[in-house]
Amino acid sequence: MTSHAFALPLIRRPMRRVLLFVAMHSEAEPIARALSLRGSPSLRHGTVGDAEIQLLTPTLDAVTGVDSIGPVHAAAALASMLGFLTHASGVGRPDLVVNLGTAGGFQAQGLGIADLVLARDTMFHDARVPLPGYEAVARAHTRLSLDEAQLASLATRLNARVGLASTGSSLDATTDELAQFAAHQTLAKDMELAALAVVCRAHDLPLIALKGITDLVDHHEPTHEAFLRNLKHTSDRLAAVAAPFLEFVTH
Repeated sequence: MTSHAFALPLIRRPMRRVLLFVAMHSEAEPIARALSLRGSPSLRHGTVGDAEIQLLTPTLDAVTGVDSIGPVHAAAALASMLGFLTHASGVGRPDLVVNLGTAGGFQAQGLGIADLVLARDTMFHDARVPLPGYEAVARAHTRLSLDEAQLASLATRLNARVGLASTGSSLDATTDELAQFAAHQTLAKDMELAALAVVCRAHDLPLIALKGITDLVDHHEPTHEAFLRNLKHTSDRLAAVAAPFLEFVTH
């Protein structure tokens, strides 16, 4: 395994303003209901304990009507919202960015459908730039903001695994990527976390993430079929633990 090229600030409690990023509307809706958040489908707000929560979901694509998924859309949406909250809204800069969402998991690592993964670190698995220095920037292997004691305590509380969540632009995976996942003992494969980490690093903001497994990347079933079949079940599992997860990290 390679060492982290970058690291985000650690959590320094209390965290009173939290920006919660959820990539898809079908993931966000049960979380918003569980947390009693209100507002538009793309920006909801409310409180969990003493913390103010803003739930950001990128707007649906105007041409196709589907979710604006993938690293580019995630980074653009987060960067735009951070600018708005910091300079125009009167709400102020968030203390913490949280990513809740679904991901692929790995049978070889003992994961099953609707299992939870706490991300210790993240990177881009489909960034191949074999030039000195540029490879590290392209991979953006980043240590997230929960320390080892916090990860261990939260993992026990949520019955979650702790490890790498790797980000790419595609729902499926190539043979080379599968080999890389094995080499890094990757637990989850998503389409936004590493992009969010790049934005948070630019803004010197802490970032944490919890992923729920919808499909098994190293299983013979086509990824898109498993993802669609398990999306609601896994999103409901994330929604069920959203409040205790946020209460832990904000107190």
